[in-house]
Amino acid sequence: MPTTLNLDPALLQEAINLDTSISLDTIVEQALRDYIRQHSESKSGLGFGESLMKFRQDHNLDQVDLNPDEIWGGVRDRNFTGKEVTFE
Repeated sequence: MPTTLNLDPALLQEAINLDTSISLDTIVEQALRDYIRQHSESKSGLGFGESLMKFRQDHNLDQVDLNPDEIWGGVRDRNFTGKEVTFE
């Protein structure tokens, strides 16, 4: 079924530049699949923990040799102790 789409030319060119061997039809079909999957997942009512587990499984983070201490080690200012908390 032929369909006419109005697409942002710059966005379309950016997608094509990512992989010039893939057809426009394939790009649009994949975008639609991703949209449907995301919409279905948002309706599924997964909690944060379940969503995090699914993300980790989908993206194989265990196989990517990441060291959280190297990535996040310098983020927190250890010299700042914060405000003193008083309980009334």
